Amino acid sequence: MATVSARVDDKVKADAEVVADMIGIPLSTAITVFLNRFAADKGFPFEVTATRKMMSPYQYEIASLDQSVKKAIAIKEDREPSRFFSYVDSNTGEIRRKYVSGNQ
Repeated sequence: MATVSARVDDKVKADAEVVADMIGIPLSTAITVFLNRFAADKGFPFEVTATRKMMSPYQYEIASLDQSVKKAIAIKEDREPSRFFSYVDSNTGEIRRKYVSGNQ
């Protein structure tokens, strides 16, 4: 097993740790998931573009987030992706977790 070291902004790390904790995984697992998808996709597992204005989290549709999260966390050995995803509640501004059944 290898060790990866990276320098990141303290706030970015703290925010990422909060989200990972809400999902119920350690931050190192989230980083491993990203690296697995990065290797499998031979690049970023999401679109990387330069925009003039960042989209607010409230502008994302839950269905779109669900699809993106499932793709990002699916492991290349064809294991079942997680049934949970997190999103920002547009009414409260809080991060929420949602369970998605296999029938959707």
